[in-house]
Amino acid sequence: MEAKIRLRDMQIVRTAKVFRVLGTIGYSRRLIEGIERTRSGAAIFRWMLGYRRSFRTLDEAERAVRPYAKGGHEHPVNSALQFELNQFELNRVAKPSDYAAFYYLRDRIPCIKKIFDMGGNVGNLYYRYRDYLPLRPDAIWTVYDLPDNILRGRALASEKNVDNLQFTDDLQQAEGLDLLIVSGALHYFDKPLPEFIENIKQRPKYILINRSPLTEGPEFAVVQDYAGMIRVACKVYNRSKLVADFKRLGYEVLGEWQAAELGLTVVDRPSSSVGAYTGLWLEQL
Repeated sequence: MEAKIRLRDMQIVRTAKVFRVLGTIGYSRRLIEGIERTRSGAAIFRWMLGYRRSFRTLDEAERAVRPYAKGGHEHPVNSALQFELNQFELNRVAKPSDYAAFYYLRDRIPCIKKIFDMGGNVGNLYYRYRDYLPLRPDAIWTVYDLPDNILRGRALASEKNVDNLQFTDDLQQAEGLDLLIVSGALHYFDKPLPEFIENIKQRPKYILINRSPLTEGPEFAVVQDYAGMIRVACKVYNRSKLVADFKRLGYEVLGEWQAAELGLTVVDRPSSSVGAYTGLWLEQL
């Protein structure tokens, strides 16, 4: 059984590579999308591309990749690998898209006491941002993530003698925030962020979204493949709908930028590929 899965995986990976190249050529790109729109063509692509095609929902993508992903985010092997990668990231300078976030945070950081970092892993942003922004002495930065990442994050914070970085797997601790951060994580949540915020009694004054793939077309899901080592499903949200939902809750987008260091290729629908991720700064009016 395992041998069959490995062979099938090899076939999917190689086919996806071919589609990726063809998707960069105008005629081939139009041909791929024309075939994909037909019932028989879509069925053929589903078989050929397996988990590397696009899906309607995050759940569909997660189920498709499960036999090949070693459990995605939750699997200990992937969690350990992510920790090693994040340890390396902690020692790196800010990414280009971080500087846009710094611009909006710079004048507001003295008023920000309570920060909630959704999907913050082991505290990557905390360690990076504190070198660029003077957090107030009584500021508390809370990271929400999976249990394994929480354990590693707490151990790392203890090792570094950091006492204002906390970890939780309880979203209820997001009450009474000054700042909500969702950086590089929005697309891993199936529930849209405005729905989460709508259920908070004391909503955050500021919201920072960064490094998120957004589209102006229909929402869809795909599987990200990190060199065959980590495969996780992600959802591409519609930008206009996201902004409209925030506006309904009383938020205004005061800043928007591109995270050009990141992109997302959709092999069976090349025109839906995301050339650059997006960052948003929102404030409650």
